[in-house]
Amino acid sequence: MRGVRHYVRSRLHRRLFVWFGASILVTGLVVALAGHLLFGGPDAGWRRTVERGKSFIAVQLAESWDEPARRDALARSVVRDLGMSVVLEDPKGALLGAWGEPCPKPDLDVPVRRDERLLGSAKLCFAKRERRAGVQFFVLLGVAVLSLWGASGMVARRLTRPLGELVRVAEQIGDGNLAARVALRDRRLGEIGDLAEAINEMADRIERQLSDQRELLAGVSHEIRSPLARLRVLAELAQEQQGKLGHDIEREVLEIDSLVGELLASSRLDFGVLERRELNVRELSARCLERVGMEGDLLDDASGDAKISGDPTLLSRALVNLLENAKQHGGGATALRLRREGATLVFSVEDAGAGFSEQDLGRAFEKFVRGEKSAGSSLGLGLSLVRRIAEAHGGRAWARNRAEGGAAVSISVPVAG
Repeated sequence: MRGVRHYVRSRLHRRLFVWFGASILVTGLVVALAGHLLFGGPDAGWRRTVERGKSFIAVQLAESWDEPARRDALARSVVRDLGMSVVLEDPKGALLGAWGEPCPKPDLDVPVRRDERLLGSAKLCFAKRERRAGVQFFVLLGVAVLSLWGASGMVARRLTRPLGELVRVAEQIGDGNLAARVALRDRRLGEIGDLAEAINEMADRIERQLSDQRELLAGVSHEIRSPLARLRVLAELAQEQQGKLGHDIEREVLEIDSLVGELLASSRLDFGVLERRELNVRELSARCLERVGMEGDLLDDASGDAKISGDPTLLSRALVNLLENAKQHGGGATALRLRREGATLVFSVEDAGAGFSEQDLGRAFEKFVRGEKSAGSSLGLGLSLVRRIAEAHGGRAWARNRAEGGAAVSISVPVAG
């Protein structure tokens, strides 16, 4: 569950992060496009400045072209004041002078004219930092986008943290931990805070309702079992006096008692009401044999006096169901075997029947299944309840056909300690 919860939260975090980032990226592109359309792009101002600079230099050079000293001084001032490299050539391309750093590939070629007559040309090279102004703009734009995207990741994480807490508590409540509550550090979370309070109130109501149901279950169990016990006594007396009629009454009372016991056991499992205590498996098995009217010599104890921790009422119900199933559908129980396998204690009931059919063997522990005429043919909660009780104690239930004939139905329970 923890892995699922982490996956859900990380997926939501990732989706928010991607959507925030995509929104920032699209916004940046729209702003850049709008700036380009309205102002001619990020370097439009720079280009206008360059054009004005070209015009100014061309005019100044035209005025001083015929005076080499003045012309050269102007070229040096351009290098000094504007940080540019200047190369002057005559109309035929002959070099008149070069100032500043070498410039193999000029950025600007400025023709120098006077009255439409070409006097020569000035080849200009920008400094590297000026040449990269447009690139720097896009680099800065990229850094801004990445910074905003990183901030969006923090926002997404802040949004998903309380949602992850809600998922965690909802899963715990679904797993039966009704004491789980949403704990948010910041109560000013708007709708998420309201949802957290609603989940906590829901858990409180469910916990109260189940507590009331458990109390009702305990009361019903006591109230029903008491008259049933008195009816069994009366049935035994009637059997002694009227024979078959008393026997029939006792059989029906036992049937009602068994059905009520299964329903109450099923309800206790639904509500998670397990009263665990340390149990002696030999004594528990002997009481169950006595309860179904079977001889104690059917018990084969190879457990080595192992003890288990479990609910005596539910485990007794599981063993009684196994013994009754063997008695009614398996030709009678031939043995109740106890053996220890590693850290578990295994109870196995063997019978003298024909065994399970291939069809019934795989679904012997399903609810309300009537199989073929075999060891597991029954209708009701019997073996299904046995499996639920075993799993509630951390064990399992299984069935198999024995090579020597008959079937064996088993449950395992962890050994105490």
